[in-house]
Amino acid sequence: MKNPRRVLATTLALSSLAAGLTVPSAFAAPAEPGTAGIGDKVWPELGNGGYDVVDQKLAFTFNDKLTSYTASTTLSARATQGLSRFDLDLLGPEVTAVRVNGLRASWKATPQGELVITPERALRKNAPFTVKVDVRSNVPGVTDPKLVFPPGLIHYGDWIQAINQPSGARRMLAISDHPAQKAPATITITAPARLNSIANGKLLKTTRTRTTATRVFREDRRIATELLQIGVGPFTVVQAPGPHGMDLRYAVPTAQLAAIKPQLKSFDQSIRFMEQRLGRFPGVRAGSYIAPVGGELETQGLTLMPADHMTKEGFEQNGVDGVVLHEVSHEWFGNSVSPKTWSDLWLNEGHAVFYEDVWTAARGRQSQSESMRHSYVERGNQLLANGPIAKPDPARWPGDSAPIRPYGDAAYEGGALTLFALQQKVGAKVFNRIERAWVRDHANSVASTEDFIATASKVAHQDLGPFLRSWLYGTKLPAMPGHPDWKAAA
Repeated sequence: MKNPRRVLATTLALSSLAAGLTVPSAFAAPAEPGTAGIGDKVWPELGNGGYDVVDQKLAFTFNDKLTSYTASTTLSARATQGLSRFDLDLLGPEVTAVRVNGLRASWKATPQGELVITPERALRKNAPFTVKVDVRSNVPGVTDPKLVFPPGLIHYGDWIQAINQPSGARRMLAISDHPAQKAPATITITAPARLNSIANGKLLKTTRTRTTATRVFREDRRIATELLQIGVGPFTVVQAPGPHGMDLRYAVPTAQLAAIKPQLKSFDQSIRFMEQRLGRFPGVRAGSYIAPVGGELETQGLTLMPADHMTKEGFEQNGVDGVVLHEVSHEWFGNSVSPKTWSDLWLNEGHAVFYEDVWTAARGRQSQSESMRHSYVERGNQLLANGPIAKPDPARWPGDSAPIRPYGDAAYEGGALTLFALQQKVGAKVFNRIERAWVRDHANSVASTEDFIATASKVAHQDLGPFLRSWLYGTKLPAMPGHPDWKAAA
């Protein structure tokens, strides 16, 4: 029997041609609004439905005093449904223009952080499209260099930097602000000529005028918006060869260059240490933006570090070499393999704490077993104050703490304890094979807790689901394998 829908479509098409009309295909997907988020339980307002981001071009122009800027976002995307309208994430900056496929589009910014865009023509399913959004904004200034809240761009004297975890990128410009929608990025920074600038990726070109300098950077790897870095300041860029020819670059405050330069070797050492355990570094460049404001952050290929910690005194007083290792480990866990949802954050931070402890033990300080015993015995179930390790409860980050959810003890120490428990159960050799398979099979992508359980089970040739889920979704920590004498603190 012939398909009656196809017969009807053919009849309509022939009738329309005779009448000089055009009728859409009977099988064309209807155009509907894309969802305001992608369904993340921790951050339901972040990310956007109805399309996939393929590439992103981000451009910033700062005024002479760095107190304000204009910016533009140009996203290349593919519609995953017919779209009558769609959203970007934006909270704070003022929109000055929006275009879709080069045509002016109507838009509405909501107080909840959504930029709702209605193109002049609906977008067909699977069709590629571009959206360009221009904004302007002041840069939030801080007077205390340790104050880095709320996330987004920070202005401190002659310095600009970005602290975007977990939702700061939308405070800079219009974007799809969720790790699951990461994409390669070209970042252009125009700033006063007296200052330097830096961003993720390779420096492609520099253009100067009498008063400004414009630098264009390209990150070819997919990058989550929480890992974007925009740096401006009185710094010197130091370059050095790294393992197997990779590029290492460091933006160091010029006034502290002599004091900080000897400690830069810790990045090379950390990369080599991690490569011994996980295989080759997942990119082609690494290094650090060393600035006077804020703490440490794993911005992709350009780890953010506070200048006072990178001096000899800072290293000796604060154990900063372990912190550097922690942030470098994120190049594998979080940057290359990014969380599919924010509930999967433990895969980033738990791994970073785990390998920081391995590094500390290798340096003859505290053994990893002792570090894990301390977390388990001294803190134990207190680590779960914000919910289970892989099921954080956003309601448990009240008031001023809400913008940093799900960052908390469960993801860090709880995640590390889960990995240590897995190592105890399957043995160090099998655990290492699991880790290598994880970062290899999901490189430059996103992955979930269930993906990790599947990888671990496959490599270990046993169903590790019940064991791992008891750690990741329980309201109390299970018994630690190999350590029956450990009792978790209530």
